[in-house]
Amino acid sequence: MLPLAIIGMGQRGRATLERLRFIHEAEVVMLCDAHAEALAAERPARFASARTTTSWQEVIAAEEVELIYICTPWDQHVHIAVEAMQHGKHVALEVPAAMTVRECELLVRVSLWTGRHCVMLENCCYDTWHLGIHEMVRQGRLGRITHLEGAYIHTLGAQWMGQLRQEHKGNPYPTHGFGPMCQLLDTDDYPEFLVSLSSHHEGTGDNLNDTLLKTRKGVTMLLQYDTSTPRPYNRLQTVCGTKGFAQKYPRPTLQLEGEDPLYDEEAVRYVEQQIPPLFQSLMEDGRQLGVPNLMNYIMDRRLIDGLQSGLPHLDMEVRETALWSSITELTEQSALRGGEKIAIPRF
Repeated sequence: MLPLAIIGMGQRGRATLERLRFIHEAEVVMLCDAHAEALAAERPARFASARTTTSWQEVIAAEEVELIYICTPWDQHVHIAVEAMQHGKHVALEVPAAMTVRECELLVRVSLWTGRHCVMLENCCYDTWHLGIHEMVRQGRLGRITHLEGAYIHTLGAQWMGQLRQEHKGNPYPTHGFGPMCQLLDTDDYPEFLVSLSSHHEGTGDNLNDTLLKTRKGVTMLLQYDTSTPRPYNRLQTVCGTKGFAQKYPRPTLQLEGEDPLYDEEAVRYVEQQIPPLFQSLMEDGRQLGVPNLMNYIMDRRLIDGLQSGLPHLDMEVRETALWSSITELTEQSALRGGEKIAIPRF
């Protein structure tokens, strides 16, 4: 059993607690929220004995806690994570992990200095379509990758998202689209620079953003953000290679060189058959348990199993956390300068 705590019992914190009940290896021993009423919310019977507190400092000082899920508002992520790692805790942060390049650099330095894992909870990296395409790319089935596309397009009226897009004039929520794209690059490739443009309405705060990036090896990447307009949900998940093409949204499509194209359920079935056995096993476990969100289940299992096994490297580490989160500030810099080319730091 892995003893863990959750800091921040708002909507995402409560959802995290609820989904962890499906993972036998997870032992939630502490819950923390600044508002005591959040701690009184109904919780799974399995975690009824978890200690509650309104002090996150008490959580990071607790000797029995090994992993902390940080589900607070974004402006609190980094401060709590840094303090927690300095107290010997591993941390898992909700997306995005940080809002500035400087914060991202701090997370990397402290994680490397303390030897504690700092993982961003990017569940879209465990989308079953992505897992299958990732394996096909690894095997060279799509040839040399030339272009990638990802997005967060979602008609979302939630107050937190409205506030986020009003406060940031670039892409304030990049990781759902950007993280999976980065995982499809060669291990020695990385995004070098970006150019970004936004359609930002000062009166309403509505903000749409389009960003183009280019990697050291010449792969182009398109990243989009729109939660302001009534467009259908879309993460694109587009992969262009010299021997194949794949795209999940708006219509699952797979075209391999010399073969007939596959669409819809046929394409999804083919891609999911390519998922490696380890992930296939986790998928089957999740389906038998009836988990409400398979991506979240696989993500949590991989994190908790990795920590329990003492793995030196997890699926997503602090450098990915930093790179993917840094896009928020970098796109804003470019957009405010009329699409100026901005270098992307190496973390």
